[in-house]
Amino acid sequence: MTNLVPMIRWHVLGAGGPALDARLLPLLAAIDGGANLGAAVAQVGLSYRHGWGLLHAQAALLGVSLVDMQRGKGVSLTVAGRQLLQLTAAAEQRLLRKAGAIEIAPLPHTAAEPLRLSIHASHDLALIELRERIAPAFGLELNLEFKGSIEALASFAAGHADLAGFHVPLGSHPGALVPFRRWLNPRQHRLIAFIEREQGMMLPPGNPAHVRGLRDLADKQLRVVNRQRGSGTRLLFDQLLHESGIDHGALRGYSNEEFTHLAVAATIAAGKADAGFGVKAAALQYGLAFKSLERERYLLACRSEAADKPAIRRLRHALASPQMLQVLKSLPGYAGANTGSLLTFARAFSTSRDSARKKA
Repeated sequence: MTNLVPMIRWHVLGAGGPALDARLLPLLAAIDGGANLGAAVAQVGLSYRHGWGLLHAQAALLGVSLVDMQRGKGVSLTVAGRQLLQLTAAAEQRLLRKAGAIEIAPLPHTAAEPLRLSIHASHDLALIELRERIAPAFGLELNLEFKGSIEALASFAAGHADLAGFHVPLGSHPGALVPFRRWLNPRQHRLIAFIEREQGMMLPPGNPAHVRGLRDLADKQLRVVNRQRGSGTRLLFDQLLHESGIDHGALRGYSNEEFTHLAVAATIAAGKADAGFGVKAAALQYGLAFKSLERERYLLACRSEAADKPAIRRLRHALASPQMLQVLKSLPGYAGANTGSLLTFARAFSTSRDSARKKA
């Protein structure tokens, strides 16, 4: 028998209020148990950078610091962090007393071991859904680690992952593809189509500063929150700034970095910034205004010799499944475009917008 017990999940009060990340409470518990930040994030299955980014994003959402880091003294919970942990434990105990545990009988036969793939990839909401909801139904276990697009490709090239996830703009931007081509070779690698998505400016609800374009970010001295250096979104943002003749040094907060689209959205929703660049789905999840500036193609790179192996074939079936397409329909600004298909390099790096228009 397998025993199931209820757990608490917190949401910000209000219709459609964002939920706290499910990894936050286990991370706070590890810190409260005496683990340093490096050990704590490892227990939750995160890298140090992404664990720190998670803590920062959730603190921005709540408007209060959850941990205190002091040089030479390590990391500890703040009063708010300890209160959140203690109230959660008490609430779960009350819920358990009322609801009780559920016993689930085991299957009469042992399920086959899932096929495993490691993916280093640029942050994406659909990729999270693929790992959590779709892949398990297809007998896949995805070890997903988020990095910037360039870092993901470099890690893949060094043999640290089975696939790399990265995204390229569909618009015509001279030189925008050069950083990606450095790590890929048509004779050694294959490219799998994943999704197309909208990128643009995330703005506070109602767009109070009446932002119409990138130029307004500098002219109106708005506080900007940026993605980290080396991420595909940061590369695209820099490219658009360059094409618009805007010196990034003129942007307030340009050096303030977050590691995910959701962290950027949370920072703006918490009033810590006036604008950021990211995907439409993340902006709307936090109730923000959004001004679309570009569509882009998200790709998965694998090694040529692995393209026909069972794990990659099964992944492609999962990508092309009705379940995956249903997920994409639920994410604003996302579209399936030959999802799961192997693309030639010429097709994958095409700057044509035709497919985006047809699928939008």
